[in-house]
Amino acid sequence: MVDLTTFFDIFVSGVGLGALYALVAMGFSLIYKVTGVLNFAQGQIAMVGAYSVVIFGTSAVLATAIPAYAAVAITIIVGVILGLLLERVIFRQFIGEPVLSVIIVTLALGGIFEGFIAFLFGRNFKAYPAELAFNWSVGLPFGASIQGAYAVAVVIALIIVAALMLFFRSTVIGSILRASASDEQAAMVLGVSIERTIALAWTISIAITAIGGILLAMSSGGAAFSIENTGIIIFAAVVFGGLDSIPGAFIGSIVVGLLQELGSFYLEGGAAIIDFGPGFGEILPLIFLLVVIVVKPYGLFGTERIERL
Repeated sequence: MVDLTTFFDIFVSGVGLGALYALVAMGFSLIYKVTGVLNFAQGQIAMVGAYSVVIFGTSAVLATAIPAYAAVAITIIVGVILGLLLERVIFRQFIGEPVLSVIIVTLALGGIFEGFIAFLFGRNFKAYPAELAFNWSVGLPFGASIQGAYAVAVVIALIIVAALMLFFRSTVIGSILRASASDEQAAMVLGVSIERTIALAWTISIAITAIGGILLAMSSGGAAFSIENTGIIIFAAVVFGGLDSIPGAFIGSIVVGLLQELGSFYLEGGAAIIDFGPGFGEILPLIFLLVVIVVKPYGLFGTERIERL
């Protein structure tokens, strides 16, 4: 017998976890929408964002720590700078090159980011400053509650998805980005700077991803190497929603978060209705991904592309 109070509590946690995933997933989807690049370093970029707060906000690396919220702000600024550098130094060189080459580059970047963090901290958990602990929760109906980091993630994710939708639909720059994504050659003929659009896409994407990494770390009290493992789960969320759909990435992330939390509680462990063994909650979204790809290869909201030979 399923207890409704417990179910609602787990459901809310799933929505909160999905909102954390959504921040990273929207960054992934934005890059693909504008540039067509599948950035498989997304999980590692989120991890760099999480550990950057440790670098600036504690004395683990620097001699003097700065205030916690200033460290968060600097981390987001570093994300913007990193996006610009990656576009200018690396990805600009691959405009017009085969997709496989760019994918290999993102995999290499993921390894570099991972090695950099391991060099600084090992593979150790690093606690966040007390100001970022978010040791509070929000009470909800039916006796449920949602932890602070999840509540903040839900609010920020909703703001960002709404802002990005308005940006693409209601601004000149957003229209230019959509035109570049739709037909790069035609956009260039009309005088659109492809380099600038790609730079803007990478800048926004990595800034959003850094925020996602920070909130993922806050939800567990600090930065951990396991954040990079969210990359494959987030990929499942993006594929489900549609690779080039930002609202789809948000919805897909919520679904994946729900599957993971409900699966972990009801399909593994002592309280399980059917015990499939430890770790099944994290496997369930991937099983779901396989089903989605077979039934609807372009996801719920992805653009279907038909190529005639």
